[in-house]
Amino acid sequence: MSKTPYFPPLYREVDCGQCEIAAKCRNYGKSQRNRRDFSVLSGRCPRLPDKRGFVEKGERERYASVFPLVHAERGDEEEEDLELTLRLPGEKRNRKVYQTKSGYWYYKTRNENGDPERIVLQIEGYRTKADILWHMNDQSTDYCLFRCDVMDYCV
Repeated sequence: MSKTPYFPPLYREVDCGQCEIAAKCRNYGKSQRNRRDFSVLSGRCPRLPDKRGFVEKGERERYASVFPLVHAERGDEEEEDLELTLRLPGEKRNRKVYQTKSGYWYYKTRNENGDPERIVLQIEGYRTKADILWHMNDQSTDYCLFRCDVMDYCV
């Protein structure tokens, strides 16, 4: 097995055979382990995030050490304000997430020469803040977590 803990893909089947906690998992092999709309107590895999992006409490630290996570927090409801911050694995500092007019998500950093860079992020399934707000309204929540991919290019 690899050193990286297994976390199932968000939109495909959970493969319990790849998971290092499979022997002691109470939901091993259950048919509803793939259902993000179920709770862990109802049979969802403890490492599969629910629709708000949260994994079981005992897996949260490990989850954050594997994936870059975008934290979305709703501000004042009248303005439909949305605050997005990025937490990169191995870093203590949260970074603010921005969006270009052309639709790219990015965060600001500096390269080894000290020059500013804007590193592109891909938040799967969410192209605009309106998409994220719609998801948050659908889930009736003010706070969500989203997995993202840090791309190897800048805008």
